[in-house]
Amino acid sequence: MNSPIFPTRTRSTPRLPGAPTDLQEQACHRAWLLLRSAGGRLPSAPRSSDPELARELQDAFNAGRLPGALIEAELRRALEDGSSDATLLALTLLAAVALERWHGARRALALAHACAELARLPEARDVAGAVLRAHAALVLARVAPLREAALLQAEACRFAPVRPSVMARNASLWTSLRLLGGAPLPELLHYAEAVHQAAPRYQEADDIPVAVSQLAGRISLYHYLAGSAIDAPVARSALAPIDAPHFGCWLTRLQVAYLRGNTAVARSALEASAGLLTPLTPPCELLPYHLFAVLTLAQPDGTTPALRSRLRGHRRVLQEWAERSPGHAGALAELARAAEQDAAGGARALATYEQAASRARGAQLTWVAALAWERAAALCSRLELQAALPAYRRLALDAWRDWGAHGRVRELMQAWDAQPPAHRGAQDEPAEERRAARADTVGELGVAIAHEVNQPLAAILLHAAAARRWLRRAQPDAGRALEALEQITACGRQAGDIVRSVRGLARRQTEDVSTFPIDAALLEVVQLLRALMQRQGVQFESRLQLPGVRLHANRAQVQQIAMNLLLNAVEALGDVRGRARRIVLASEPVGAAQVELRVTDNGPGVPAAEQARIFDALYSTKPHGTGVGLSISRAIAEAHGGRIELVPAAPCGATFRVVLPLRCAPALPTDTNAS
Repeated sequence: MNSPIFPTRTRSTPRLPGAPTDLQEQACHRAWLLLRSAGGRLPSAPRSSDPELARELQDAFNAGRLPGALIEAELRRALEDGSSDATLLALTLLAAVALERWHGARRALALAHACAELARLPEARDVAGAVLRAHAALVLARVAPLREAALLQAEACRFAPVRPSVMARNASLWTSLRLLGGAPLPELLHYAEAVHQAAPRYQEADDIPVAVSQLAGRISLYHYLAGSAIDAPVARSALAPIDAPHFGCWLTRLQVAYLRGNTAVARSALEASAGLLTPLTPPCELLPYHLFAVLTLAQPDGTTPALRSRLRGHRRVLQEWAERSPGHAGALAELARAAEQDAAGGARALATYEQAASRARGAQLTWVAALAWERAAALCSRLELQAALPAYRRLALDAWRDWGAHGRVRELMQAWDAQPPAHRGAQDEPAEERRAARADTVGELGVAIAHEVNQPLAAILLHAAAARRWLRRAQPDAGRALEALEQITACGRQAGDIVRSVRGLARRQTEDVSTFPIDAALLEVVQLLRALMQRQGVQFESRLQLPGVRLHANRAQVQQIAMNLLLNAVEALGDVRGRARRIVLASEPVGAAQVELRVTDNGPGVPAAEQARIFDALYSTKPHGTGVGLSISRAIAEAHGGRIELVPAAPCGATFRVVLPLRCAPALPTDTNAS
């Protein structure tokens, strides 16, 4: 276990000078002083059970309220009559308040740890889940690596009673911890939905527990980012209790409003959530709150001095967290610093956004990197840096796509007018089908190579910024600047090599039949699609067994078949969960005069009822498919004197076999070489 960090004092809620202390916090302070004067007599093994008090304390914790009076009263009673099970929960909440507000971090950590150990005793089983959950979310999340807090949170779920509000709050805290730990969006959505489906459905808004509503709000946010549908009961419960005084509900509204560009609603949600912060607000919700507060206030539409002051307050809180937990909090603080520079009108924010994205990638916080690239693209647009704008936009899209936020990708593409052109409707002419298929494949190919091209482009921008810094110093460092320029040259050469390889593939589409090594042609296609497969988590294997065999055919059309089949396999694996995603590309001889190409995936396969029509024109098993890729692949294979067929793979998936003669018949006309 990593050594915990002991902060001397933290203040995650910005306060005005001279503001009065909350009465509940005053009660907690009296209890803390009373405990210190008790000389270590508490905590001890519980001698009795107080389920009513335990439930009141847990409900307050679930709602983010500070039950200071209850904590003080229970501590005074326990000093007189001995500890009950509810005492352990009261002391854990008190330790969290002390850690957040006052000196004495080591004493608070020791108290929370002792309560967690006692909560595992059989006498405390009724409060074990609540104590461990409070220890994980409020204490460990402040002083230890997030992984330790997440593990303890998982243990707490085993003790939690089957109450909708408790189940929902557990799920909200777990997903929030995992979000800061870098979990992919599909994992968060799957877990949150599973818990929500296990809870009862509520018909009337007034009957929905606040914690259940908060979880439904998180699910709505995740669905919005993922671009998937959400059922009506979840949507209704997500929106129903927005007037309820719960920090988590307003935090979700703040995040959704910011992402949708509704600054007025975001600022309104920010005002409402700020008034609900307490020392029991979990850090896993507190850090995203401060980040989205900065992003909301740092708008280029003219920020007032008062808003700039608030912005600095939120940014400083993130910076304090980053000094103690540089991993996850460091990336958020760097993005907040870039946004503050952006709001001040400084072009230097561009380099800071790049640093924030790099730091977020290093911490596996892909969604933070996506936000940074988005803001960098917006700044480029305002500064009219048209040469750099496409690269930043592509980096943002790639980051959101890597995290699983395909809905966000589509929304940004529409906003940026970058959505691929819509395909035509059903056409009877084969030429129209082939032209539609060509557009589809070019779009997919562009996505596949964009990641490769964007890497040298991003490096060029970084080295260019470095060169400017070295030359603008009071005493310019020409040597360092020349090193940066040499790096720019190398990156430009790398990008040129990528473009030339793609252009070479496109140029061969105008060639007629030629003789070429079949395995080498297949490897060219694999190279172009390798980045796409890596992003989708696909394990690729090649079993090419024709190293010296040359095929007499139209090279580009044969490569087009392989590209179509590989892209179909990648898409088929998109929804695979619980097992590794695999694609195998194979080639082998068939007799003395034929060769066979095979693409096998372990996806869901093709239903038996659809196998007979899978190669029909304009027929697709995919919701957004054009239904022309496989039909054109079959047309190319048959025009070369070969055939293509589907064979179910064992135990799951599909295999597409393409058999071609070594010396093929005349190919399709060159103006239809696409799929």
